[in-house]
Amino acid sequence: MIAETPGIEDLVGLRLSPLPPLLDTAGEEVASDTENVAEVANSQLQQIHDMLSVFDRTALPEEYGEDFEPVPTLERPQSLFVANNLAATVYRLAIQDNGVFRRLREVITPDVCAYAHFTKLRERSRQAFTRLDQYIQNGPSGDADSDEQDIPTCARALRLLVAHICQAHDLRTSSGPLSPNLVTKVAEILVEILQEVCNRNEDVYHRIGWERETPDDEPDRHRNLYAYLIDDPPPSRGSTPTWMKETFIIDRLRRMPANEWRHLLERLTNILDQMREYASDEDNPPTAYAKLDRMIQDYTAEAFEPSSSSVQRRPTLGVSGEGRSNSMQRRPTLADQRESRRRRIG
Repeated sequence: MIAETPGIEDLVGLRLSPLPPLLDTAGEEVASDTENVAEVANSQLQQIHDMLSVFDRTALPEEYGEDFEPVPTLERPQSLFVANNLAATVYRLAIQDNGVFRRLREVITPDVCAYAHFTKLRERSRQAFTRLDQYIQNGPSGDADSDEQDIPTCARALRLLVAHICQAHDLRTSSGPLSPNLVTKVAEILVEILQEVCNRNEDVYHRIGWERETPDDEPDRHRNLYAYLIDDPPPSRGSTPTWMKETFIIDRLRRMPANEWRHLLERLTNILDQMREYASDEDNPPTAYAKLDRMIQDYTAEAFEPSSSSVQRRPTLGVSGEGRSNSMQRRPTLADQRESRRRRIG
């Protein structure tokens, strides 16, 4: 069975590598001021990795070229040739020849690099959900090298990936402006992940076709991805890194300028409605709900005139039933799942 509290090294093994220098391999945040971030982002070597990784279908910039041999210091151009490896040869040329580097930079612009990077990160988020689905359908394979994921493993992988996405966004926007469609792409990826998690508010082991030994003290969140990340996340400890303590995705969106996520306002409002529908205790909603509700209300208060009759205040959780569509099908809440589980055990 997959370990329910894997170390950060296990998640890195799932090809969700932290983005240096802001996250080290131990998962702890590394102090870095704005000048250091810009220096790392603008370094020639990192730009070369960034540019050439565009041509790799899966590798991120920090993963690209890990198997390349060190660049020789010899001045003879022939020493830069790598047989049967065009990428490694161009890599060496770009490091040794500033003219080659500048021409590559003119052709492979920062926007091109950012698009490729964010596209790969979106694909990895989708792969994380796929690995969870495969585990739920088939059960543990018994292979120690398998990249299958149960709920806690998938939740931690998604948190690490979200931290990686946001720090990639911060590095790129701190080193220079990106085109508007790329600036909003990160918010779109985050909202897509959040929506997928909200769609998974269920006991994943309720109807499995394989035998699973259930621990006596297993928390309900270990059976429900929505509970683990949003409704009832594990308590933080002193050594818990910041990216594990944050309210999943919502805290990241709240720190972004509104112009990066406002085109997603309708989707965010639907997610808020979904969280509201799920709440088992209407007087004590999840922290994520309260923060998202405040973010949306703050934006609409600034974007629209207070006197506008077309803007209506969203009903709060304290008003039971008001503002809900009668045609909306009620989805099972965590309380429903707990009661169902007690009946099965009984």
